[in-house]
Amino acid sequence: MSVTLAGRNEKQGRHFPMWLERILLVSVIATLYFFHSDIASYFQSQGSPQWLTLIAEWCLLPMALLMLSEIISRLIQSIHSD
Repeated sequence: MSVTLAGRNEKQGRHFPMWLERILLVSVIATLYFFHSDIASYFQSQGSPQWLTLIAEWCLLPMALLMLSEIISRLIQSIHSD
């Protein structure tokens, strides 16, 4: 047990495997690298303007991948926590 600055007694939990989240983040970056051109070609084939293709390729895809990785990380944390 450890005492916090507020005077509460807290017990230490299990060690969290940070390597899982690091692997997940690296896989998100690799997915962005490999699939951004596919997203661009899909939007161009649909007749989207160039500015929308750039937004989808470099804004929407990274945000969606980061949100997905955050959801998976929180799932890992909830499974791993006591």
